[in-house]
Amino acid sequence: MKPGRVLAPICAAMMLASSCASESQSAGELQEVKVATVLSGQSGYLAALIEEKGIAAKHGLKIENLAMDFTEAANALKLGRADASTMQPSTAVRLRKDGNAVQILVPQLWSGNAWVVRKDSPYRTIEDLRGKKIGNFSRVTGAYFFSAVIAKERGLDVERDFQSLDAETGALMGLLERGDVEAINMFEPHVTKLLLTGKYRVLLDFDTEMEKIFGAPPLKTGVAVQTETVENNPEMVKALRAAYLEGIEYIKSGKDEEFFRDNAQKYFGLSGSEEIEASFERNRENFVGETDSDFTEAQNEILTKGIELGLLPDAGDLTDLWVK
Repeated sequence: MKPGRVLAPICAAMMLASSCASESQSAGELQEVKVATVLSGQSGYLAALIEEKGIAAKHGLKIENLAMDFTEAANALKLGRADASTMQPSTAVRLRKDGNAVQILVPQLWSGNAWVVRKDSPYRTIEDLRGKKIGNFSRVTGAYFFSAVIAKERGLDVERDFQSLDAETGALMGLLERGDVEAINMFEPHVTKLLLTGKYRVLLDFDTEMEKIFGAPPLKTGVAVQTETVENNPEMVKALRAAYLEGIEYIKSGKDEEFFRDNAQKYFGLSGSEEIEASFERNRENFVGETDSDFTEAQNEILTKGIELGLLPDAGDLTDLWVK
């Protein structure tokens, strides 16, 4: 037997061992980052995609997603239990007012909200609903905040000019179905699901309306970090921002189609090809991605309007609310 035939498998084994050691070393070099986030709906979907498609690892990160609602996630960031948090801009303003320096690292989702009515109802504008019973989310939510701003811009007061019932998502849809209210404030993908039944229609789309008023749709959620983290750990912040932006671009480009179909039931409660197909397109549209100064100016104007309405505290200058 020629020496080369003996050495070849030995060398191959050595190369394989070296390769495995290198991979193990690379894995060990991933920086661990704790992100407090809602692990359902679009936020949960994006978090899962970033991890399962290897996007986090590509940017040198191992993300540990902490399952929390929006309030818990904000508190986790405030208390230092998470490095980043899914957060509504209005929540960021409240935290800054209380002395917690937080900034939005990545804009994540447009509101996706709309006033929905029964298809055969006589209403054509929200002004037609004056004095009527409507279903809305609680006063501390971004969804309520957006509805109040839109109402104000149309010369209405969302609390005084309507008989408003506060409820959660499922309860709101039940109120509309039973006829207990004339309209509800609802968000995607539930709006699309309601429309597909043929029983309902959109009376007013929040994103379209606020883009007319302010020049951009309202941001529902972003990924927030402490200003201290931005200053002390800039490389991690840069990597986290890059990972989220790549994940969002993956969705907006439609590359996630198979992943979406496989996870439509888990994250969105979707069933049936018609629901999945319609919601896939709407999901793409609802993510934000890269932004410019016009975007931040529009969002700050929306937040300032909320301050004027007394829905948000005055937290001072908002120009540094956004990590550039």
